Amino acid sequence: MTTIPGALDGGAAPRCPECGFQIFNRRYPKCESCGALLPETIVYSPAERHALRVAEEERALESARHESSAVDATPASLDDALVSAMMGLTQP
Repeated sequence: MTTIPGALDGGAAPRCPECGFQIFNRRYPKCESCGALLPETIVYSPAERHALRVAEEERALESARHESSAVDATPASLDDALVSAMMGLTQP
């Protein structure tokens, strides 16, 4: 079996076949050190980049929902909290 220089071998971090620099961003098609084009075996495909972008957007939306629901549930002040508690006690 032949190996392609710079290809992922399952466990090792990918490296630029031109300069040996460790690749940290597989979305970018060039080596961040020497600027050489990276082989397709290292760089994410357009479909993979799209899937990553969609997943990141979904995580950001979910995080924003959790933050806004936590803010909405928190009284604006101690006075608001006391009024809410008193209203709860006085209603049948």
